[in-house]
Amino acid sequence: MPQARFLGVTPQDIKDYKAPEPRAEDVDIKRAQDALKNDPFFSSHKEWVHAIKLQIEMGKRAEQQAFAKYSLEYVFDTYLPRKLANVKAFLP
Repeated sequence: MPQARFLGVTPQDIKDYKAPEPRAEDVDIKRAQDALKNDPFFSSHKEWVHAIKLQIEMGKRAEQQAFAKYSLEYVFDTYLPRKLANVKAFLP
């Protein structure tokens, strides 16, 4: 089994940090729903199913620009240290 993990911004991060991420467009929602239905990756990665469903439910996009609300210093001093301290929460 590969040991790589996803370090990027997740829908849970957007929720936890109350980031004002842009609204997902209809095409974003459709792609997410299609991925859940048709992409075999998700059948073996339930954590990703949860993440994508949360993103659809929130109707937001999960992007690093969400933290522009705070500052670059916030990302380096707060967000990244917290994220890196919780490796078990990384998506596979």
